[in-house]
This record gives sequence, C-alpha cells and structure tokens, in this order.
Amino acid sequence: MTRRTLLASIAASLVALAIAGGALAASTHGPNLEVSVIHALQSDGGRSIDPALRDLPQLTRDQPFVRYNVYKLLDRRPFPLEANKPISVTLPNGRVLQVTLGGVAVEKNEKRYQLAAQIGEPGKAAFLKSLQVTTSENEPFFVGGQSYGGGVLFLELLVRP
Repeated sequence: MTRRTLLASIAASLVALAIAGGALAASTHGPNLEVSVIHALQSDGGRSIDPALRDLPQLTRDQPFVRYNVYKLLDRRPFPLEANKPISVTLPNGRVLQVTLGGVAVEKNEKRYQLAAQIGEPGKAAFLKSLQVTTSENEPFFVGGQSYGGGVLFLELLVRP
C-alpha cells in the first residue's frame, strides 16, 4: 500500500467515524422543556412587558393575564426532557415545580408529549397536586396563580425539539 493510499484510507475512516458519531449524537438528543418564570403585577402605570416576553400575545388578550399590566421575565431555562425523569425547578417563592414526561405519541405526523406537573413546598401540602397536560412541540402552556412580590407568578412551559 502506498503512502497516498494509506492516507486516503485513514481520511475515509475518519470521515465515516465523524458521520457515525454525528448520527449517534442526533439520535440520542431528545427534546427540551423550556421553563419561563414570569412575574405579573397590577400597577397604576401603563402596560409594561419585558421585551423577552413580547412573543406571548396571551399576556394582552387572555384571562387571567389581562388582569395584570406589568410582566417581567425572572428566569428562562431549558431542561433535557426524558421519560419518567422528573425535572425540578425552584421558584422565587420557595416552591418547587416538578415536571415529568410520561410518554410521547404521534398523531397526524405530530409528536404529542404527555406531561405531569406538580408544585410543592417543602414541609407543606402541595400547591398544585398534579396537572396532566398533552402538548405539541412549540405550543406553550401556562401554570399560574402563586403569590409573589405583590403579584403572581406564571410559569410558561414549552417543549422544544
């Protein structure tokens, strides 16, 4: 085998390994659950919406959001979403949001995620015992009503592919 043939063979092997590694990484990478913690207040001033929340038209048109006129994003983080592995997020009011993926179904070529959400507080009865939701990718759903800082917290939960 000539040096040129040997180098070509090594290069082809490295390309094949890189392609296989990329395919393996893509197949093991699942969806993320993006959790946004939003603080809503009612003030005497005008409407004020954090620029990071401008993509949520619900804040200006739907109940119970229209009861408030000031919105601030406190936190937004993605979490890897794996079946039966709970995600825990400590909220600013000391409570803990826990979300678990129960399963994934495909309906009309669309993935639908079955999620269970709970909100608890150490040493106290659960604030939200269990909420079962089926949602699509990039379709937000909200959990809200917890008192915080003179207003309430709304949690936006969003499955990202």
